[in-house]
Formats: sequence, structure tokens, C-alpha cells
Amino acid sequence: MKIERFASRSQIALVGTVLLGLSSCDRDGRDLLPPNNEDYPAVEEYGEVQILTSAQFDEFSAADDQVAWCAEEDDEGRPRCLFPMLSNPEAGVTGGATFTFEGTGSSVCVLADPEAVFWGLSIAPSGRVDRFSYPDNYNDDGDIDLFGGLSSYYTGSPGVELGDFKGFYTDSSGREIEIEYAECTQTGYLGQDDAHAGRGTVEYCDINTDEREGVHYTIVAQTFSVPLDDGLLSFGAMVVEGRCSQKAIDECTVLGESLDEDVNERSCSRALELAHCNNLNLEYCCANPEMCGEPDIDDDVCGDFDRDAFCGEHPYACCGD
Repeated sequence: MKIERFASRSQIALVGTVLLGLSSCDRDGRDLLPPNNEDYPAVEEYGEVQILTSAQFDEFSAADDQVAWCAEEDDEGRPRCLFPMLSNPEAGVTGGATFTFEGTGSSVCVLADPEAVFWGLSIAPSGRVDRFSYPDNYNDDGDIDLFGGLSSYYTGSPGVELGDFKGFYTDSSGREIEIEYAECTQTGYLGQDDAHAGRGTVEYCDINTDEREGVHYTIVAQTFSVPLDDGLLSFGAMVVEGRCSQKAIDECTVLGESLDEDVNERSCSRALELAHCNNLNLEYCCANPEMCGEPDIDDDVCGDFDRDAFCGEHPYACCGD
């Protein structure tokens, strides 16, 4: 017996729609990949850094040019802190930077702040937060994940290949057991371990160096995402005495970490950070729309915004003339 099968009209329409979409789509996704910049490394080792005292940390926070302040070296050639720039790694390569410090015998705070500032767009149908009604420009933001532990446990090759702080041993039953030696761990909002702050957001952790004074520790700043605008990820990083909870660490701790290829602070990026820290996201975007994403075309988010009046009251949050 011969059985014939026929497609329904809905199936034919679906196939036609798919074929039409395939024939008319000219996107290959490359616009979502940052370019490679051969002038900068994707993996780099920056050597040993100083451990800032609380007084130095306050001095850093108040410095007009934090990049220049960090570049000052001690008698051993160690910079106060770092402002590295990393290129987008090639496929299959884990990018990032490493640096070291000596244990003090007490707790230290390690922090890294990647460029630049990121916020989520408020799209709630009711109770929308006006501060977040103008979207962020995601093309200028990067993400760094922070890890750290004793240098003797680090498995990577500094400046060549990133590693981790994991070890293995075989128990009496022949089972291979993994041991985690990482000591720089972050706690998430819900209490989970090994959390990370995310795009364009400062990340920090405590390391207790009790009874390990003079012992070297390695910090790994692993590239998670690179800004799409130039394929370069710049960030600020440092080690400070004491616990992180004893310091006021937020998006305004490190300013000017968004750098161009000539290691100059990007125009208007500091104003963006300061506005974000002062809850002026919407006003900043209305005053400097080229620095933010595209607003909702169905909603005039800036209304009758008066740029001159705003800039007169908040000059630090305005760019250009």
C-alpha cells in the first residue's frame, strides 16, 4: 500500500519564512567580536607591586592623575599600583594579566576595576527607575575576573599562559582528588562563593597572609570580555593593607581606568564615572548622548532637559564645550 504525506500550509509557510530569512540575512556576528590589537599583549606579567598603606590608599583616591600616581616606584622598582592594557586574545587563548606581592603577615585587600561603567536599562512597566531610563553604551565596557593565591601553587607561565591554583592527589582508592588553593574568592549577593562582579564593575577580595610575611602571592586578572570599540581592555589594580570591608570601595575608587592606545584617559570617561557614582546617569546621558546607548525612540527620556543649567550645577559630569 502506498502512503503519501503532505505538508500542511503552516509547515510550508514556516519553511518559506526560514528560507527567506536565511537568504536575506547578511550578518555573520563579527560585529560582536572586538578587534585584535597587535600592539598590546593578550597575556602579560607585570611583576611585583607595592602594598599600599591606608594613608597611601587615601592619597590615591584623592589624586587627580591616578595613572601617574600609581607609576611611582620604590627603591626595589615596584610600582605603587597598575593600570594595564590588554588586547583581545585569539580564539582558544585565555587572556589576562598577573602580578605578585609579598605577604605582610596580616590581611590585604586586592582590587581591580575594568573600564568603564555599566548599568542595566530600567524597562519596568511601572515604577521605572528614572536614573536607568537611558541605556548604557556596552561597547566601551570590559570585564576582568580576579583570582589569587600563593605563587608556589600557581600553575601558569607568567606572561605566556594563564593558569590557576588547583592541585591534585591520588587517594588510597586510586581516585584523583582536586584541591583548590585559591585564596582570593568573592562572595556573591546570595552568598555563593567564587562570584564575580561583572561588566565594568570593580572587583575585590581579601587574602589573609597570616604567618606568611615575605611569602609571594600571585594575582590573576583574567580577561572575561574586551570592549568592542577598540579591542583593548584597560583596568586599574592594586593591593592595600587591611580588609576590603574597612575601605570605601565602589565605582569611584579607581577613576580614569578607561585608556586609549596612547595610554591617555579617554575623553569624557571620568565624567561618566563621576556621574554614575552620584546617581546622575540619566542627566549625564542627556548632556552627553554620544557616550551612552540609544534611548527608547517611543519615549522622550530627556524631556525638557536643560543642559546649560545641569552643567552649571554639575560641571564634572559634562564634556566638550
